[in-house]
Amino acid sequence: MKRIFHSLLFLTFLIPFSIKAQSDERGYSEEVVYGINFNTNAGMIGGGMLRFSRAKGPKQYEGLYFELVNVKDSKEYKVRTVDSKAFIPYKTHYLIAFRPSYVREFVLFRKAAEEGIFVNFLTGIGPSLGMRKQYFVYYDESGNGDLVSKPYEQGMDITRISQSGLFSDGLGSMNYAAGIHARLALSLEFGQLKSSVAGLEIGFLAEKFAAKQQIMAYKPSDSFFTSAYITLYFGRKY
Repeated sequence: MKRIFHSLLFLTFLIPFSIKAQSDERGYSEEVVYGINFNTNAGMIGGGMLRFSRAKGPKQYEGLYFELVNVKDSKEYKVRTVDSKAFIPYKTHYLIAFRPSYVREFVLFRKAAEEGIFVNFLTGIGPSLGMRKQYFVYYDESGNGDLVSKPYEQGMDITRISQSGLFSDGLGSMNYAAGIHARLALSLEFGQLKSSVAGLEIGFLAEKFAAKQQIMAYKPSDSFFTSAYITLYFGRKY
């Protein structure tokens, strides 16, 4: 897996210099977009993003990319209880990743300004901040039906768990870990007006933390994560 990460870092800098773009329209000078992230390390919605871009040349753009996502383990699943409540068995922690990035975009294809399509190649690299919070559950500790909210611990009897606790439980005792990430993606922009932006970003991301992050009990913790993702975004060009 480390070879994949190192290869991605290498490609982040190498591939852009080999791309030749064609254009039949004058490009934009600035762009601001925001979007919703869907990725293979999360559930239905992984998180959100915000990106600022500006022209660096006729076919190149640079900018800042901010992303906040929930990193899940591939073995996570929900269990429904008899009263239609739910919890995730053996989950010990949430892992939230904040990823500020420096990104470069290179125009691959651009059509007319109105009702056209932009296809850009995007690369990015930056630091990561991992925020790990204990997973709380409502637990029948005494066996008499009196529930208490407490962090899940390895060895708990899951038949005594009623449901997940509040996400706000344990926020004051978060652990933090520094890391680094890199991404490669294709950005497909659609729109009916020259100034509007609506599109998809489809890509691959690799992330490495300085310390191992435990998410599930009975599984070894890990410091390296990869994911494929799709981001649906909207915004404006200037």
